[in-house]
Amino acid sequence: MQPPDIRALEVFSLIGSGACGKVYRARDSAGRALAVKVFDPAAVNPALLEEAVARLEEAPWPKNAVEEYSADYRGKQILRVSRLHADEKGGVWTPRSLQHRLDRFPGERSWPVVLEILTALSDLHDRRVAHGNLKPGNVFFDESDRVRLTDWALGNMPGIGSLDYTDAVLYQPPDQLREPEGYLREKGYRWDVFAFSVLAFRLLTGAFPRCTATFDQVAPEPGKTRREGIAANLRRIAKSVEAQPDVTWPDTPATPLEKAYRGILDRCLSLDSNSRPANAGEVLQLFHAADKEQAGEQQRDAILDQQRRARRSAWRANVAAGVLTGCVVVLSLLWQMKKSAVTSEEEGRKADVQQLQAAFDASEAEKASLKQAGEEERKTLQYDKDMWLARLEASRSVGDHLFAWAMEKGNRHLPPLDGRELRLERLESYFEDFIARTAELPTLKEERARAKLQLAEITLAKGDPKEAAQRLEEALLSAGDLPSGPDLDLRLATDRLLMALLLQERNDKGAGDAFRTARKALEAVPQAEVDADRLQELLAVLGYHESRLLAIEGKDTEAFEKLSHSTEVLNRLVLQRPDTAVLRSELAECYLSSATILDGIGEMGSAREARAQASEEILELLKKDPGNLELRLDLAGCYGAMAESAALSGDVSSTEAMSKAAGKLLEEYMGQRPDSAEARSRLAAVRSLMAGVVRDRGDAVESLRLINEGILLVEGVAVGESADPVAKYRLALLLWEKGRLLGIERKLVEEVDVETRSADMLRKLLNSDYGLVRGEQIRRSLGCVLGDLGHAAQRMENHELARAAYGEAVSVWSILAKERPQNEEYTEGLAWSQQRLKEL
Repeated sequence: MQPPDIRALEVFSLIGSGACGKVYRARDSAGRALAVKVFDPAAVNPALLEEAVARLEEAPWPKNAVEEYSADYRGKQILRVSRLHADEKGGVWTPRSLQHRLDRFPGERSWPVVLEILTALSDLHDRRVAHGNLKPGNVFFDESDRVRLTDWALGNMPGIGSLDYTDAVLYQPPDQLREPEGYLREKGYRWDVFAFSVLAFRLLTGAFPRCTATFDQVAPEPGKTRREGIAANLRRIAKSVEAQPDVTWPDTPATPLEKAYRGILDRCLSLDSNSRPANAGEVLQLFHAADKEQAGEQQRDAILDQQRRARRSAWRANVAAGVLTGCVVVLSLLWQMKKSAVTSEEEGRKADVQQLQAAFDASEAEKASLKQAGEEERKTLQYDKDMWLARLEASRSVGDHLFAWAMEKGNRHLPPLDGRELRLERLESYFEDFIARTAELPTLKEERARAKLQLAEITLAKGDPKEAAQRLEEALLSAGDLPSGPDLDLRLATDRLLMALLLQERNDKGAGDAFRTARKALEAVPQAEVDADRLQELLAVLGYHESRLLAIEGKDTEAFEKLSHSTEVLNRLVLQRPDTAVLRSELAECYLSSATILDGIGEMGSAREARAQASEEILELLKKDPGNLELRLDLAGCYGAMAESAALSGDVSSTEAMSKAAGKLLEEYMGQRPDSAEARSRLAAVRSLMAGVVRDRGDAVESLRLINEGILLVEGVAVGESADPVAKYRLALLLWEKGRLLGIERKLVEEVDVETRSADMLRKLLNSDYGLVRGEQIRRSLGCVLGDLGHAAQRMENHELARAAYGEAVSVWSILAKERPQNEEYTEGLAWSQQRLKEL
């Protein structure tokens, strides 16, 4: 969708505001009345909105949805331009929304409006777009008084930074209130079915199906779009709804058809998401089936009335027939003579008919038997086909995994392999031979396309740009034979980026065009359907290398802007996962690295040199702008990442040197900005690294002092409900590390006390808005802390506390293993906790 040209619009006034942004009335050069909605970036997920619009644009725009004429979901100001549905009276513009007409319901238009909303929602679901934000304020009426839906994929959605109160949460099911991330796992359709049923119940009865006394107090009054001064607790709302599992209608249905309709809505209002219809289209089919059944009953009643009228007519005919009986008696004697002859002939024909009917029934029975046997055989063949296809897909997945292992010098999930150059040559020879041998076999075109892609990636790993470009082009031409999807798009875009990096490394003039092609391919990958963090990381790496080309051309200002954006993105990714050393190593390597090689190329050995170059580049920038505090904070982050990477590889001297450099910069930064939660958290992390260094040297006292110093740094910004979540998380980790040190010194009572406090903080984080820190990371740390707490309690012979800690650890690791069953750390943590619990 094209971004709007705001300069071509005449904006008049603000006509509405909500939790996600503000709406202005405008007019374009053609005189059309428009609504311009400016979104609050913290309250929306731009990638999710862009993906929904892309799906709606694949075919003609749904007639029951408010059409978006233009939008910009990637700019600094996120906005959307659509048709204005409002009326002007006395200089005041009033939206034609259902919220402004609620006082007309319940009434004669209740069922028609309910069915129109269901039809509109079904159209969205047919385009694979779940609304997720259904409420009266998002249902509009056009000039013909027909329903139009708007504001999908807003409100309580995954990936948003903040959520103010909106009455949409009164219509949402408990599973959406607790886990909005389920929208990305196709759960949004059943959420919409629940929200539609709550809205329908209210239009039909004037009340909510559950908690109506409470909800009526917080729902906006008719004619108003929101109620001020309310802060909703989504988990408490979910518990309140679950406390009333049954739904009771205030009156009896007026007709059998209405009774059938209510039964469908009762099913849609089920608290068990699996008991609800899968989507709005299925609900619409249920309504149509009820209509057909009611029409059949009316037809049967009409037939019965016809039969009764026929009996009355027959009675009158019998009276008339009595008058003619005398005449019939005379004629009957003559008729009997003829009838006897006809009867004998009929008896003979009846025997023939019975014989033919018996033969026909036998043939029909044999036909049904053969049909059933054929159907069973078809099912057996289909099962075998599905089973072998699944096995083939699994083998492909294993093959890709092993291929990635063979390509890299050091795969983070697998042990290293020796003889990389020889291994690449053998792989190259194998795939060339496979492509040549199967060239004439059309049934293996998919495997041949996969082999061409892998051959191109091998050539990229070998570092031959000319041959790599040729083979990558051949692989892209054959990509149409591979199963399409966002994962394949991300892989091809990554290969384009690797090609650009290789050309830049060889100082090839085509590197600039290659980077532009790679950016176009990466930006075309839908973020909502892949690992969004990985995609953002690749785009940040690409932006850095583009900045180097701009610097070479003398465009220093543009180069600095791209460099700053890449640094900001990578820092945000690290803040989301502060305890992951691998991601911090990638940040330091990609920060300002001129030799970044991504996972497939395997150049992990040059990471240390790349990190040193990153720090030199930032120091050059500081020479031009020595007073820039943010650059100093970035440099400290680079040194801190280098220190963590050195600690991960066992380089104690580098860990100490980089930690001291980072600590000095952070102390200077805090001298001017002492209240910076980010700087305090980073300095606390540096103290933790130094504590590990001195602990390994045998100085437990100094190690404990450094840990306590780190705790004091973050304790001030980690206390209170509104405290920084990252600081809270860092404080919990420091308390855990302190507990382990106390355990080494056999101070078990103090260890249990400190680790109990750490576990409590992590539990509270899980039950609150934990901001940039991921819930998965918090749950993982909680599992580790509970394991150490259980072990300390066991050493104290406090078996009750040990059982409780190990039991909770089993629950935590079970949740993690269920969410990511392929993660070895989670499965090992679960097995260890179960074994400890079993020993007790």
